[in-house]
Amino acid sequence: MTFNAAHVDELISASLTGELTDAERAEMDAHLTRCDRCRATLAAFKSERRILSGLPTVNPPRDLSARVRSGIESARLGAPWWRRRGGLIALVASGTTVAAAVLAIIVFNNMQRGPVGQATSSPEATLSFAPSASAAESVAPSIGPSEPPTFLASGQLAYLELSGAPFEASKLSFINDATGASIDAGTVSGPPIAAALSPDNQWLAYITQKGETGANEVWALHLTDGEVTHLGCSSAGPFTDRLPWSPDSKYLAYTLVGIDLGPDAGCQTPSDGADVWIFNTTADEQTQLTTAGNAHTADFDPTVYGEQDATLYLSYAAAQPYTVFADAGRSEIIDSDFPGTGLFLPLFSPDGNRALFWSGSMTQEEDGSWQFSLGGMPQVSGDFRSTGPASPWVGTPLFTSLIPYGGEAFAFGKFMWGPDSDLIAFWDGAWTGVPQSPGGLYPSQQDVYVGRVSEGLLSSSSRLPLTLDPGAWIVDVTFAPDGRSVAVTIGLPSAGVGDPPSAYLQIVPLDGGEPRTIGGGVEPPWDGPAVFGR
Repeated sequence: MTFNAAHVDELISASLTGELTDAERAEMDAHLTRCDRCRATLAAFKSERRILSGLPTVNPPRDLSARVRSGIESARLGAPWWRRRGGLIALVASGTTVAAAVLAIIVFNNMQRGPVGQATSSPEATLSFAPSASAAESVAPSIGPSEPPTFLASGQLAYLELSGAPFEASKLSFINDATGASIDAGTVSGPPIAAALSPDNQWLAYITQKGETGANEVWALHLTDGEVTHLGCSSAGPFTDRLPWSPDSKYLAYTLVGIDLGPDAGCQTPSDGADVWIFNTTADEQTQLTTAGNAHTADFDPTVYGEQDATLYLSYAAAQPYTVFADAGRSEIIDSDFPGTGLFLPLFSPDGNRALFWSGSMTQEEDGSWQFSLGGMPQVSGDFRSTGPASPWVGTPLFTSLIPYGGEAFAFGKFMWGPDSDLIAFWDGAWTGVPQSPGGLYPSQQDVYVGRVSEGLLSSSSRLPLTLDPGAWIVDVTFAPDGRSVAVTIGLPSAGVGDPPSAYLQIVPLDGGEPRTIGGGVEPPWDGPAVFGR
């Protein structure tokens, strides 16, 4: 076990209330990379805060403000308890003290922070909770279990927003478009490029670029208490930005591709190639599931398979790619006869009756990433209700009007399901063959194609009515829960050295209505990706 006499207990305590400066955050992160004891301390208190966040809250006594002012004026209140050296750590010494701390945190959070996402400007103060008649009168007994507060209600749109001056660290926020409430998602060095909301609306997983390093970082934001967990660094590349959640929101799966950015980058020890990791939200643990170097996260099965906690499908990139599945709870690959040969990155429909997937032959590029080199086509499976998911997967190409002459097709691309398990979307498709339209613009990597399985899949007429500037690109796409619109994040080219990255959101109605724009690529510089409350 690594030992360091100069532990950072005070910084850990302050980090739990969001009181760290950028310099203090950097100091703590650097220390945590080499100190097992402090990492364990931070993990313990993150877990404790997560438990506290689900407890019922109470209003403070009516005379509490007067008592606080009286304490300040009489100089009985010293430095805030979360800033005293070892102050928070010392609270774990006895069960009695922990119980008192729970009550203090609940009432303090109600006064100081208010609801999640609301900024406050109250002065820091330590509170004395002596019994009083008014306090006893104001605390009513809780009846029944208490649900965690919901930052994002069903159907509401929320998006990540990056803001900051050139050559400075950028602040990332998660904003509810309906209410205007926001949650601090941390300080990052690059824009967000992917996001996924957990089924219980309590977690947001997202990926940000790591400056100009060619790397990405994976994060998880707990919307109930605002805790941000860094899940690792990854070399950027196609097929590495899937962020599937298990149906019960207990597990997040993601892909990390080993990259060595030096000992001060705050990244995990680089591995050789691409592998699948799992984040257990209830245990606050990250586990490396594979060590093959060519494994990619696919999707969780929305149905229950035997006695497994959660069934995760993962795919191996190879000349002939293939797919297997694992038990996420036990973090082990299942030895089965699943017919996954030729099947890459299946994505199940919400009802579990179909899946989108890739087929074709793959090649590893010089940078270590994998792409399709021959016959790469997105496919849709048959209906599992008649064939069963364990039967051979016979796919139908998503694009009915594309013919891969000579085997040239898509090198990579992205697809997703709509909420009704019939809508589908495809974007960022890097077509390697001959353009198949009179103007030479179909298929285009700048376009988003939306269609339905029941209405003939995708064609050139499936293109969304988007007009992109030269050099702009599609960052991300997501459907609204009612299936009537789609939110598209559009990245804009940089205006020059030092110019911050910029993007804007377009909410495009699928009935031909007028699109709505959020942002605009100027102020703030980056808006998106977006998610919708489930």
